[in-house]
Amino acid sequence: MKPISLTEKLMFNTVRIEAHDGSSGTGFFFNFKHGEFTVPVLITNKHVVNYNRTETVKFLLHLKEEDGSTKENFAITLQTEWFFHSEKDLCFTFINPIFEQVKERTGKQVFYIANEENLIPSKEKLMELSALEETVMVGYPIGLWDIEHNYPIFRKGYTASHPAYDFNEKGIGLADIAAFPGSSGSPIYILNESSYSDKKGNTYFGNSRLIFLGILYAGPTMNANGEISVVDIPTQQKVISRTSIMTNLGYYVKSEELLEFKNVIREKII
Repeated sequence: MKPISLTEKLMFNTVRIEAHDGSSGTGFFFNFKHGEFTVPVLITNKHVVNYNRTETVKFLLHLKEEDGSTKENFAITLQTEWFFHSEKDLCFTFINPIFEQVKERTGKQVFYIANEENLIPSKEKLMELSALEETVMVGYPIGLWDIEHNYPIFRKGYTASHPAYDFNEKGIGLADIAAFPGSSGSPIYILNESSYSDKKGNTYFGNSRLIFLGILYAGPTMNANGEISVVDIPTQQKVISRTSIMTNLGYYVKSEELLEFKNVIREKII
């Protein structure tokens, strides 16, 4: 495939991460800017790597053909250092060394499409949004993916809280979307292809829109007594409680929280 549309490009933004214990979650590529340098990293939740700063994980990478398309996949076992966010359930690792190893072994570049810093919305940009916006989440619910092609699963939903305001906690938002084991670490976007409308009723035909809202990490559950708990989205298909009921809501860490990682990158590069 040679991706053209926004959604096709997002098919090459994520990887299905499998930890050493067989649990799985979602990771995605992100490019940080440091001066003139572009620093590619792989981002996921801390609980996807079992809160282990040296967790070994497995995933597949797409390989790039001479004509710019991708047809092959390459399996990777990554033994690396994970850098943790100071507060949020986020972590990252430097991925360029892996890309270089893949090039040495296969003679081909890795085919991937990373999120860029300019996809992170400013406060002003978020204030232009309405309380109810259509969202798209890309990942691997219940560890499911297109094994033959190494493609992720797309899920649609809506913002459940206004994206411009924190939901009970700084840097956290709420989405109305089905979140299952394996969805942890999935990027959530406002995505409109070809046209969209703003909250003033203006419609923009022939224009696409992509806004990186955040990263799924947890969801509220309700037990038989009506008590509500917020739990990490599991990385394995296991029973949390015999009486737990998923509410089809997901908590996400707002994408602006990723900017904290720039301090770590600056220290490591210098």
